[in-house]
Amino acid sequence: MTLPSSEDRPNWAIILFERRRRLLIVVLVVATLAVGSGLLFGSGGGFEVATFGVSSSEHEALEATTERFDRDTRPVSQIVIHSESTDMASKPVLLETLRVQQDLRADPTVNATLTESQPTVGLANAVALASDPRIALGGGTDTERKYQTLEGRTDEQIQAALGVALRSDELSPPDQPPVSALVPQDYEAGEQATAQMIVVVHNEDATDAELLAAQQTIESTTNERFEQSDVESFVVGEQLVLDRSGSATGESFQVVGPLIVLVVVGLLALSYRDPLDVAIASLGIGFVFVWLTGAMGWLGLSFNQLLIAVPCLLVGLSVDYSLHVVMRYREYRASQPAWSAEAAMAAGVAGVVVAIGATTLTTATGFLAGLAGPIGILREFGIAAAIGIGSAFVVFGLLIPALRIELDGLVSHLDRPKEPPSTVGSLDRVRRLLAACGSVGSRRPILVVALAVLVATGGAMGAAAVETSTDRTDFLPEEQPVWMEPLPETLQPASAGLREQALSVESTFESPSDRTVEILITGNVTDESTGSTLHTAHAHALNQSTTAASTADGQRVESPLTTVDQVAADNETVAALAAQTDTTGDGVVDQNLTALFDAVYAADEATASETIHRTAGGEYDALRLTIVVEDSADTKAIYTDARSTAAVLDEDPSLQATPTGEPVVEAVEQRAILNTVVNTFLLALGVITVLLVGVFRLRHRSWSLGLVAISPVLLAIAWLLGTLWLLSIPFNAEMALIVAIAIGLGTDYTVHLTERFATDRRIHSRSKALQSALTETGGAVLASGLTTIAGFGLLMLTIIPSLQRFGFVTAVVTSYALLATLVVLPALLVLWDRRQTTLDSDGLV
Repeated sequence: MTLPSSEDRPNWAIILFERRRRLLIVVLVVATLAVGSGLLFGSGGGFEVATFGVSSSEHEALEATTERFDRDTRPVSQIVIHSESTDMASKPVLLETLRVQQDLRADPTVNATLTESQPTVGLANAVALASDPRIALGGGTDTERKYQTLEGRTDEQIQAALGVALRSDELSPPDQPPVSALVPQDYEAGEQATAQMIVVVHNEDATDAELLAAQQTIESTTNERFEQSDVESFVVGEQLVLDRSGSATGESFQVVGPLIVLVVVGLLALSYRDPLDVAIASLGIGFVFVWLTGAMGWLGLSFNQLLIAVPCLLVGLSVDYSLHVVMRYREYRASQPAWSAEAAMAAGVAGVVVAIGATTLTTATGFLAGLAGPIGILREFGIAAAIGIGSAFVVFGLLIPALRIELDGLVSHLDRPKEPPSTVGSLDRVRRLLAACGSVGSRRPILVVALAVLVATGGAMGAAAVETSTDRTDFLPEEQPVWMEPLPETLQPASAGLREQALSVESTFESPSDRTVEILITGNVTDESTGSTLHTAHAHALNQSTTAASTADGQRVESPLTTVDQVAADNETVAALAAQTDTTGDGVVDQNLTALFDAVYAADEATASETIHRTAGGEYDALRLTIVVEDSADTKAIYTDARSTAAVLDEDPSLQATPTGEPVVEAVEQRAILNTVVNTFLLALGVITVLLVGVFRLRHRSWSLGLVAISPVLLAIAWLLGTLWLLSIPFNAEMALIVAIAIGLGTDYTVHLTERFATDRRIHSRSKALQSALTETGGAVLASGLTTIAGFGLLMLTIIPSLQRFGFVTAVVTSYALLATLVVLPALLVLWDRRQTTLDSDGLV
């Protein structure tokens, strides 16, 4: 192999590594300390649960309806007791649940958060009321009286009262779930109940910390009450879930983190075969993490479950940068024994700085493309990743090479073992593997490219069938896997099983409330045309395919018009005024809505405030139309119908309508995720392609070489899409990150190999240049890729489904990027070089 002479070392490399090396080290160490001091400003509260945080008019409308219209926003805790052998509706269990309620009300931590009216709701409460209606005369909150009532009843009497309770909605407190929602779906009195639910209602003024303490106490109190029986229990509460989910992520990494470190260090040892280089690389990774966490502290970014991917990504890139710098340094040391360590390092860094610089720029660009999307967590991820990637370039392009020279001088007098092989590719098995890749590509380049494109085409076609998901249970910890059982108790996750608990509640009990869509109506809502427009929109909503066929109270669509009718049925003044404001006699209010709304508020403010918003100044600025939709309806169809109803309202020039509600917001999030995946890919691809085309044009006077370098990345992503389809893995917020990682790492691998081939091709034949690129640079790419695959793959050992899937898919796409780089790229380079040779011979280049 012919290497550049000492005259080819650029001045900047000579200045940095031969003349100002120690000053460089001091400056970068001080900079590391300065940036790392941002750790002092970090949240320090552990991991947060990832949330989508999409910015959209529908999300803003949901917040506005919550603020403006009267609805029950009191937080609740759900206690679920269950057993396979004991009847959860039997007299002993009902009595015990009343004791649980008494214990909770007596506990100061829990009691301080409880609402004054009906703080606990349970099956036993309803059965006692059905058995003795006189209890309701005292407000229905006396659990001791309910206990005494049930204690004096026979099993047959309790079963009869249970049947009455299940059929009567009047035995449920206002704004609380019906009795039928407290037992398993389709349960009938007289059958054995496998579970029941107790609802604890908290004061809406309780702080998050108070709610968390209360829910933890509720959990321990309930467990103590049933610990001597075969009855099991668990508690579902928002603050408890958030706390446990964050803890579970940290607990998972107590186990998986050391494994990742062990595997990475082990692979580094195999790659370097020199403890000094392993130690320096590990130190460099530590410096990168200091830069990352410090910068996040300065920027106020907190770690969440998705941001866990950033350290894994940085480990992969850091190892890659380190391998290429050190291996190129070793090449010069081996081929130019007369050179000093400073000269060899200056030439080595100069030889790869274009490749790692281009990689840094393109990879950071891929992640920063997420800033253009509406999903907040992806914007944070892009910022954190870009900071980390930039710091990896600084650390491994400047600091670590300078430290390596200093350490070489310090250990030069030691009796070190024989110098290891200069590169990973010099190992016999690795050399044979890489030679086989080059042989396939150079002998059958058209066949290799055709097969790769054929598979990619199939994968891209399968992408259309991949679904989009916003399932939040994916961020909840699963049950502890079997392989963790032998671990010491201190290492076993204490927060496992939340996902199964959430799914159990969802599948066992019917939803306590209807699935609804809301239309927020603003503008001049008291205009004379509003009544007619509301009437038309009401009729339109009733005829939509996703609107529920029936509801318990018969109200499938609620609006200010139904509110007026409801209040008018009990108030003669409102009824008379409603008749007066209907001048055409068609049952539609067409004048003086302000006076009518005033009368409705005066008669029944609570009911009026559910659909009509009145400001502190007595003006009306917003209305709400609520549509009950089918539980089985697809969110996309619901969103389409909601938009259709809103469009009817928007036809009135005095009104502006925005659809919202949980199904609508979910559909918007799904659309945002898909758009973000596509837009991130297209934006990142466009910018990176322009950058690579420009870089290779400047370096090697070829516009097309940049296109060759990006092609394997496209193939890897297309293969990934086909894999997602085959394995039924949906698109979600993680996929936008994975696409960015695929573009970043894939570009990293291809740029190194393409740059090396193009450089060596100036002085060598095509076959020798390809062999040199694969053996020398390809070995480092292989080692880097395997390290990255192992790091991400180990995320599958966590108990968080979203991290498991993220680790698996990222490991798969990294494998594809590595395969495309080592097998398909050589074929593309051969075809490119043939074309260049033809053009040269024709005098066109």
